[in-house]
Amino acid sequence: MTSEPPRGALNPQALLDCLAAHRVEFVVIGGFSVAAHGVVRATKDLDVVPEPSAANRRRLAAALVELDPQVDLFDMDADELGITPDEEGLAAGGNRVLQTIHGRLDVMQDVPGLRSWEQLRAGAVERGGVLYAGYEQLVSMKSAAGREQDLMDIAALRAARGEP
Repeated sequence: MTSEPPRGALNPQALLDCLAAHRVEFVVIGGFSVAAHGVVRATKDLDVVPEPSAANRRRLAAALVELDPQVDLFDMDADELGITPDEEGLAAGGNRVLQTIHGRLDVMQDVPGLRSWEQLRAGAVERGGVLYAGYEQLVSMKSAAGREQDLMDIAALRAARGEP
């Protein structure tokens, strides 16, 4: 079985607007967070870490209904694994790669290098009414992930700050 192609071109503003309309508390991480620190690069998705309370999960689940997500497990079948983008599925924890009507949204609830939601929120920077991971948290998460793109992001972030 192969995964379906993306349903919509990435429209990060539409994704952010939907989350905001449903009063979802979240912090953006990943490529868009790198851009918030002055390093612009291409990215194929919007990565968010939602605040983990049950009330916020309910708001996120309501937003996801509007976004009409399909779980992308690449070559695996979401129905067989019981992974759903609803309140019950979100309560199970873990990460969700979702193909939505506005492009790919990654809901990240288990992020290497992230100690806690409270720490992420406390260090976040606001740009245009949206919270993005702060520099220290972003570098910590990217260091823990250790992929080639993450290491290039760390080097670019440090260079943008004039660090060695």
